[in-house]
Amino acid sequence: MKTAIFVEGQTELILVREMLLRLFSYQNIHLECYTLFTDSKFQSTEYSSGNEEAEFYFQILNVGNDNAVLSRLLKREKYLWNIGFDRIIGLRDMYSKAYREYTKGNQIKQTANQLFIQTHRETIDNKAQQPDKIFFSFAIMEAESWLLGIPEAFERMDGKLTLENIKEKIGFNLKDTDSEVIFFHPANEIKAIFELAGKNYNKSKGDSYAMVSNINKEDYEALNENEKCASFSTFYSYLPSINGE
Repeated sequence: MKTAIFVEGQTELILVREMLLRLFSYQNIHLECYTLFTDSKFQSTEYSSGNEEAEFYFQILNVGNDNAVLSRLLKREKYLWNIGFDRIIGLRDMYSKAYREYTKGNQIKQTANQLFIQTHRETIDNKAQQPDKIFFSFAIMEAESWLLGIPEAFERMDGKLTLENIKEKIGFNLKDTDSEVIFFHPANEIKAIFELAGKNYNKSKGDSYAMVSNINKEDYEALNENEKCASFSTFYSYLPSINGE
């Protein structure tokens, strides 16, 4: 089973890579990572994890721009089918310049979410060669909202970052909060939490690993089964092995 996953940036690449490795318990998975910052500049990155005998093969492509995820996916689609890929997944943040301009503010609007989702689906249906094999997912509002949905990881990262301390110092209870409904720019909340432990969060490689290295398979499975972070469950459902396909 060969799956290509197009993501908008390094944070998403690292999150998806680490999640896949944990969901597969580092077995039966061959994973390669690339950057595709222009339509022709296809380059390998340092994040690949090889197992030539694996039944499941994933290729993660960081396109470096939220608006480029769908266009690069569609331009590469024919090539991927020709070399034997079975499905293509797109992942980008809902938070974007276009979203802010459309909503004219800094408030999450479900009607705007549905419009962006619908227009991307319509573009795929109208332009793709095999639209039924392409699955597009938005992290609402950012991939960081999914990380906020696993608050246990913060305390594992640093003992100061307990649910109680976060609530006392910042003012929200992550256990009872649906981050994709409450936080317009979730990266800001991650930044504030990191600062409680004297750390910086600027979406660097080290920052991303500091979080995802403290998330295990059971955490991802629990988040999928939780009523919170519905956009995570949507993305999770597109992963072929988890569907039993």
